[in-house]
Amino acid sequence: MAIHEDIQSVSEHQIYKTLAPLVSIALVGTVAWMFQLMLDLENKSLKNEQAIIHMQNDTEDAWTTVEDLRQKVTTLRIHVGIRERQH
Repeated sequence: MAIHEDIQSVSEHQIYKTLAPLVSIALVGTVAWMFQLMLDLENKSLKNEQAIIHMQNDTEDAWTTVEDLRQKVTTLRIHVGIRERQH
């Protein structure tokens, strides 16, 4: 019964009565802040993922353009070479 009496005396102590609600509020606030932080990080990661996909698509388009330009330059060189031989 000594333990029960010790627990009861602690719970009746004025400092405990004052600090227990404050600690509880701080704990709930911290958990809520961490949850909000996780949601923000998830949103940022989703935006970054979408930006990466967009950049990859732009890169693929750029390479397609480079290949088209290379083909046009090759065709132009062929036509210029043919004209030089004819003259």
